[in-house]
Amino acid sequence: MSFCVFCGGRLADTLRCHSCGAVNVGGTWHESAYAPTDVSNVSSGAGWLPDPTGRHEGRYFVAGQPTDLIRDGGVEALDPLGKQQLESSGDDSPSATTPPASRRRVWLSVAAATAILLVVGAAVGAFLYVNRDQTTVDDRYLAALRQDGFSGEFNSDANAVAHGKSVCRQLEEGGPQQGMPADEVAVQYFCPQFVEGFHVLETATITGSFTLNDEDANAYSSAIEVDGSSCTGSGGYSDVDSGTPVTVKNGKGETLTTTYLEEGKGGRYMCTFGFTFEITEGQDRYVVSVGRRGELSYSFDELRAGGVALSLG
Repeated sequence: MSFCVFCGGRLADTLRCHSCGAVNVGGTWHESAYAPTDVSNVSSGAGWLPDPTGRHEGRYFVAGQPTDLIRDGGVEALDPLGKQQLESSGDDSPSATTPPASRRRVWLSVAAATAILLVVGAAVGAFLYVNRDQTTVDDRYLAALRQDGFSGEFNSDANAVAHGKSVCRQLEEGGPQQGMPADEVAVQYFCPQFVEGFHVLETATITGSFTLNDEDANAYSSAIEVDGSSCTGSGGYSDVDSGTPVTVKNGKGETLTTTYLEEGKGGRYMCTFGFTFEITEGQDRYVVSVGRRGELSYSFDELRAGGVALSLG
């Protein structure tokens, strides 16, 4: 009975120690570079396997780990460099460490995981497609009108959409890039290419007065009739009274708005009637007339800055 000179284990083979991997080459025992940490566990997985490095025909494995011992054409020798190469790359023999059945299980697991991911991805895609935003441009435009408080300017949603698209048609045909606040909303949704240059027209409330003067008033002929604190036009000026229309037109003669004189205040020598109206910029001129008593022309800036002050007599 022989024992290993390195680990003291019983030798069942005269050429190698199955306990520590020592080998007998040419009558001389050599310690294997592989040193198991627990000799009691190294009792299986020993034998010749194809050399994973490809440097030799076979390499001897102990407990599934490569040793220095190699074989070529039945001749055994030591190859510590090949063993170091295997240890540095961490490449153990696939046939020794991963049985075919295990590899099949790995591939099946990978395939199953891939299939699960594909199914989950398809389900997520279907959910996103079903729940995608299905609102139209018209819907978003109407929602914006409601949010900004402009929906009350139209008698129906259809009318609002038609107006918005009409605004864009005019711009596309070369019309002036200006309009009301609601028009700006239409531009944002139906023709956003005009947003940058679009000007929102300003609306102003104008305060005006119409004063009737009578410096030569007498008991027989007076242009003003007084009743307490109120007054009205008289005689040739009887058309000047509360309720007399005040008309505002543009330079083309188109009526922009109409209002009326308020109750006159004053005395027998001067009677003043107030009035107010709203205008929106964008017209070349604003022509204001009181009844049939002539007219005066203003710019938007002039009206906004000073209002209207008319006098007669």
